[in-house]
Amino acid sequence: MTSATQPSIDYSLLKGRTAIVTGGASGLGELTTTRFAENGAYVTVADLQDDLGQALVKRLTGKGYRVSYVHCDTTDWDSSAAAFKHAVEFSPSKTLDIAALFAGTDGLRKSLVDAVLQDTDEPSLDSVPTQPKHRAMDVNLTGVYNTSYLAMHYFRLPTQDKSIQQYKKSLILVSSMMGYVDGTYNTDYGISKYGVRGLFRSIRSQAYKLNMRVNNIAPGYVLTPLVKRVHGIERPEEVSKAAGRVLPWTPIEHVVAATCHCAVSEDIDGRTFTIMPSGFFDIDETVDAGWGGPNMVDMLERDGVLEALGQTLKR
Repeated sequence: MTSATQPSIDYSLLKGRTAIVTGGASGLGELTTTRFAENGAYVTVADLQDDLGQALVKRLTGKGYRVSYVHCDTTDWDSSAAAFKHAVEFSPSKTLDIAALFAGTDGLRKSLVDAVLQDTDEPSLDSVPTQPKHRAMDVNLTGVYNTSYLAMHYFRLPTQDKSIQQYKKSLILVSSMMGYVDGTYNTDYGISKYGVRGLFRSIRSQAYKLNMRVNNIAPGYVLTPLVKRVHGIERPEEVSKAAGRVLPWTPIEHVVAATCHCAVSEDIDGRTFTIMPSGFFDIDETVDAGWGGPNMVDMLERDGVLEALGQTLKR
């Protein structure tokens, strides 16, 4: 069973570092941007939502924090590359230290089986079906792959300020609880989050070559603006229209804390943190621990998430 003890986080280690937060204009990215900035980081918000992003920057810079906004479509290579270049240019040391990749979308909101049954005509040899859309895979997987590449590319830049203490670079990937369970109601999204796990596990043992740490976070149900739309609710006590029940919501603050832990803790490398109502926990995603499966199941059961998913353990 995973421990309920939460680690201590030295937020002061964010001071002077340069970070980019994709999807940083709202939801989890917005709160992460705010926490980074409050603790002295130079933060670039890279997002499609220009009005929200510019309003966030205005609010934070009005408090004396160092934040910049750049329009970024993570499904477009040139747009993404320009955003990362912007982040480096915004940095006084002309380098990049932290990349938190929150940009994401919910996608199809149905299983691929239901998509075939609902969205196509009766099969015929006289025609072919319309190609299915897979927006979540485009944003949450291909976009994350490409922005991870860009992060690692710019991590290699030498600092122009030798007086600043140097730390390992930090790449923070954002999977989901849905990257570990059967998400039968959203194939597009589930594939994308399983794919982020694959990206994480394929590069973590190689991160040392770039003097980099790479970690993965896997939040449970978090009531962000996107999730509110998916579940058709505004408050956590409401019955989710997607799930048909009140869900065990994870406080956004837990996700922000886990992200900051990954950003600043030099001993945290190659780890996955699941984030549930009771806190965030290292599930030990290694072969010795069954790739994190038993610990993830323990957390899902303990916090009532298995029940919310309509699943039970046969012990």
